[in-house]
Amino acid sequence: MSATYYTILGINPTASAQEVKAAYKRLALKYHPDRNPGNAHAEELFKLVNTANQTLSDPGKRALYDMRLQYQREQQRRAVYHQAHYEQSQQYYGTRQPAGVSERYYKPRQQVRHNRFSRKDWYISAAFVGGILLFSLLLKTVMDHVSGEDKYKTALAYMADGKYSSAHTLLSDAIHFIPDHAGAYEARASINLEVNENYEQALRDLNQSIALQEKPPAHLFYMRGRSYKNLEQYGQAEHDLTTALRLNPTLWLAYLKRGEVRLFYLQKQEAAIADLTKFLSQSSPGELRVEALTYRGFAYYRQGQSKKSEQDYRAALAEDKDNGRLYYLLGRTEMELQQQPDSACAHFSQAYQLGYSAALQELRTNCP
Repeated sequence: MSATYYTILGINPTASAQEVKAAYKRLALKYHPDRNPGNAHAEELFKLVNTANQTLSDPGKRALYDMRLQYQREQQRRAVYHQAHYEQSQQYYGTRQPAGVSERYYKPRQQVRHNRFSRKDWYISAAFVGGILLFSLLLKTVMDHVSGEDKYKTALAYMADGKYSSAHTLLSDAIHFIPDHAGAYEARASINLEVNENYEQALRDLNQSIALQEKPPAHLFYMRGRSYKNLEQYGQAEHDLTTALRLNPTLWLAYLKRGEVRLFYLQKQEAAIADLTKFLSQSSPGELRVEALTYRGFAYYRQGQSKKSEQDYRAALAEDKDNGRLYYLLGRTEMELQQQPDSACAHFSQAYQLGYSAALQELRTNCP
């Protein structure tokens, strides 16, 4: 198989987000144009490393890319099998020369009797017609499978290019031709979940994909857990996210989503803090880390641990300085501590200036 984004970065397909980031930094430094002036080969490698990182560092893009790799591997295995089968048949049929004259024999020609159809003739005719019908059915089955696979492959390419509406239509066609195509259900569920926000349809597709596989992968339960969460079925969401983590304990996003469900909807603050802490131990700076720090800070606030809450809010603000909601939450925590009223009022004011209108009530109530 040709080089993949994983081989370009020199990592395993099961590598964590932290490992992807580390490999990218190492190779980007190695092949950077500033370190290799005039080296066209190094410049090309630098571009490949950047492309691989853009895909593998994004969970959604990485999942789609993994599906495409799996499909390509299946196609390669089929090609190798058919080639081996063809070579074996050639060796078998090519070992013997055609029979000589001495080996041939001829039977005397029998006279043909022109009688009306006998019962045996009717049986033969019926068998012939049945054979034609069976062959037609088999041919249709094969053609449906080929058409379904072609539409599925094209849909994945469209998804990679952001053409989700066309991809959705092609995936529906693929499912029509191959009703037990687990990959097509999964891909269509991804579009319904991430793009169309049609969570009920996403849930139906995910149920089909899971039912069609003997050992469904962890990310399917993660996707279904998110669908349940958006449909306000929080108990089912927690159950599926827990199943996903049992199958793959390094699926860090599942910790973040389960922590959110437990914190806001199931009132399980301790369990939520444990999930969010687990996610933060493996997260990189960015929007998701800010989200996790905000959630954990709120969980600490609910438990009356205002000092820890303040620490998390300040850590989040260090990465997102224009987040009005964080200034508001930090101000409330400082008011709870009853030691920093001036700082709290300053943070309420910043939150309001950044467009967080709820801070206005705090300013009127608590600040001169």
